[in-house]
Amino acid sequence: MRICNLASGSSGNCTYIESRNTRLLIDNGKPLSYVFNCLNELGVAPESIEAILITHEHSDHIKGIEKYARTYNTKIYAHMHISEVLLNQIHVDREQFVFFDSAFDIGDIHIEPFALPHDSKFCVGYRLNEEDAIVSVCTDLGSFSDETFEIVKSSALIFLEANYDPEMLMSYPGYPPFLKKRINGPNGHLSNLHCAKAIEKLVHAGTRLVVLSHISEHSNTINLAVSTIANYLESKNIIPNVNVRLDIAHHEKRGTIFRITPTSQK
Repeated sequence: MRICNLASGSSGNCTYIESRNTRLLIDNGKPLSYVFNCLNELGVAPESIEAILITHEHSDHIKGIEKYARTYNTKIYAHMHISEVLLNQIHVDREQFVFFDSAFDIGDIHIEPFALPHDSKFCVGYRLNEEDAIVSVCTDLGSFSDETFEIVKSSALIFLEANYDPEMLMSYPGYPPFLKKRINGPNGHLSNLHCAKAIEKLVHAGTRLVVLSHISEHSNTINLAVSTIANYLESKNIIPNVNVRLDIAHHEKRGTIFRITPTSQK
């Protein structure tokens, strides 16, 4: 598989996934022109995207989908629990929607959705498998449960949320107290430290590549996320870029292009 995050954060999220025969987007919260330019850099025609997979209904994950799907007649996949919400928010032909409640295949990619604790109507992560090359997208979750770990632990690459630093969150004047409490709660987002503890478990299970994702523009920085996570891992004798590679999903530019096969991790 070839994988590249196109954008990640409260201003919009979108990830590109390509197998031998299939091309997908996970979420699309960016303008059509932005996604078009990113795909062009990857040498991908936007009309070749077979489907957009939605994690949940928050605007930073879906606000670019309607125009994209209308322009290119793209299929939209989402969990049945958010079908009513999406049909009211994304105005395309009803036939373009595919609602699921269990694992499914698109082309040669087997896709396993899994529920995540987030303050939306319903939120899922995705585990994508092409011939035992496995990638997981696991963002917008307030806690990393044992059940989530069991699903994603065999992934060669995981997009994992490192959303906020608690001190920055509590001191940021732009968020009211109720929002700070929500973000910091079990159905909000993962902090840097919670992300680090999840990575510790994943490394012991064999994961060697993690892309830090959904980094807040207001209550975190890339440098702080990386340093907090690296310091924690080093305290557990896990050396970044030796035992595990940490990469970044950026707010306004596409990230690293990864190539995952059953025998290689990039």
